[in-house]
Amino acid sequence: MLTRRALLGTGMFSMLGHTLPVWATTPKKPPPQAGAAPGRHTARELIRNARSWTYQLQGFDLGVLVASPADILVLDESITGTSTGNSAAKILRKLQKKPDGSRRLVLAYMSIGEAEEYRSYWKPEWIETAAPEESEPDKTAENATTGKPGTHTAEAGEDTKHADARQVPHASGPGGKAPADATEPEPRPDRWPSSAAPPWLGDENESWSGNFAVRYEHPDWQAIFLEGDKSYLARLIAEGFDGVYLDRVDAFDDHTGDSNDPQAEMVAFVRRIAETAHRLKPDFLIVPQNGEELLLRDGYVDLIDAIAKEDLLFGSPSEGKANSNAQIANSIGWLSVARRHGRPVLVVEYLNDPKTIEETRSQLQQLGYVVTFAPRMLDSLSEYAVSPSP
Repeated sequence: MLTRRALLGTGMFSMLGHTLPVWATTPKKPPPQAGAAPGRHTARELIRNARSWTYQLQGFDLGVLVASPADILVLDESITGTSTGNSAAKILRKLQKKPDGSRRLVLAYMSIGEAEEYRSYWKPEWIETAAPEESEPDKTAENATTGKPGTHTAEAGEDTKHADARQVPHASGPGGKAPADATEPEPRPDRWPSSAAPPWLGDENESWSGNFAVRYEHPDWQAIFLEGDKSYLARLIAEGFDGVYLDRVDAFDDHTGDSNDPQAEMVAFVRRIAETAHRLKPDFLIVPQNGEELLLRDGYVDLIDAIAKEDLLFGSPSEGKANSNAQIANSIGWLSVARRHGRPVLVVEYLNDPKTIEETRSQLQQLGYVVTFAPRMLDSLSEYAVSPSP
């Protein structure tokens, strides 16, 4: 298992027993040691000069967000609540101003590789639900007479990482367990696409309740984001966001459609997003999260303004545990393509131990990455999200 000390410096690759290609070992330029300068700058200038960022998708406190010194905020669209037009733009203008008066970037989270049942495009009739099997007639009575607790407990994994203001996370969270004295929990109802579901909708994500696989290459799915002045993307641009933060770009890993090249289909989708956005707002930023393998695809790096990576060093095998040497080396190799082309790499690690956080921050900054830390549920700003001022 990889130790944190073994990662210090760029010489870690020889320790890991991995040799990166020449293009991946080009000296890295460290991130600027000051935030974006006051005054008028383009969004691309701001993101290339950014040295801090933070990431929250639910449980917003506008005052806390406004007070953050971060150069980049990645937020769910629901930060504007039910506000539209000038009201939404006013909220975003507050967020786009840092406490020192300088300009900040605000990116809107947008999942393009999964459908989310708490979004405005979702229709309840798309899903059929099978009720749990009824308990034996005498089960409740038996529990009552023996003093045993009832059988209902929250289901493990019923959380809402990407929930907006209309959805509240379940208390159990990932890996939640029933109380020690509880009897066997009720089976979780099966849910599947109904006959009324669109042809692009797939099965529910077993890890994230309410998120469903999609055939992201399907034109009807892409139309939700791209077609018309009421499209998802057009709405984000009209509200005043500086760019989009594209999640589930890595959905090609578990793609179940008919495509012979799921990676190429995702690159084509990101290209359509970038081209559509730039027709509406030329300086609109495109920042994918994960799917760094796509950086090897011809032209992909030219479509994006930065790339974000979750769980680069920790969290892939299990929460807080170090990732494998090979996994880390592969990701860093792919991410170096972005760095060589002048695209910032934003990294988020879901850690809470202060010592581990500071060691990890130092290691990742040495690689030239812009680093943040957050709770896995993305329901608050970590006190360690931004590096303390010297």
